[in-house]
Amino acid sequence: MRHLLILAPHGGEIEPFTSELADLIAGDDFGYYSLVGEMRRHNFECLHITSHRFDEPLALEALAGADVVLAVHGARGDDAFVMIGGLDARLTAALERSLLAAGFTVEPPAVGLAGRHPRNICNRGRRRVGAQLELSAALRRELRRDPTIRTRFVEAVRSAIFAVLGGDGVAMPKDGRPLAAARGSRGV
Repeated sequence: MRHLLILAPHGGEIEPFTSELADLIAGDDFGYYSLVGEMRRHNFECLHITSHRFDEPLALEALAGADVVLAVHGARGDDAFVMIGGLDARLTAALERSLLAAGFTVEPPAVGLAGRHPRNICNRGRRRVGAQLELSAALRRELRRDPTIRTRFVEAVRSAIFAVLGGDGVAMPKDGRPLAAARGSRGV
């Protein structure tokens, strides 16, 4: 049985609106984790941990219980687009098909944002392959502002997940792991 973790390692004000999106994608079906930046300012500068060096203890505990990981990140960009990366070829392809079909612009990953490093947080589940979504600032603003577009985005991502995992992407809390590790956030 495969367990899916949706995580926003740079949530809160580090990469705004990634925690909320990760939580919506996870819903009641999948595990959720977010490191939530709550400083008054300089969240990105002070709290951004490179994805292949991410070592927050609750995140590591959640990763240990996940077969598959989908990370939600924020990227720069004045145009609304998403970049898809990671080592899970089936999941990344399904995400691209589903998001394009839902009318979203998918761009090739920018240099350094492809999620191909084996230590990238999206590839640190038990299967050692995962996926990541890098959403431009413009797309995140659009998704925050418009609930219809937000719902369409979340449903497209969830549809891709279910297409690849079928019914095996069960919620992590069902496997007996502590709820805090499977569904939680850590504010800093």
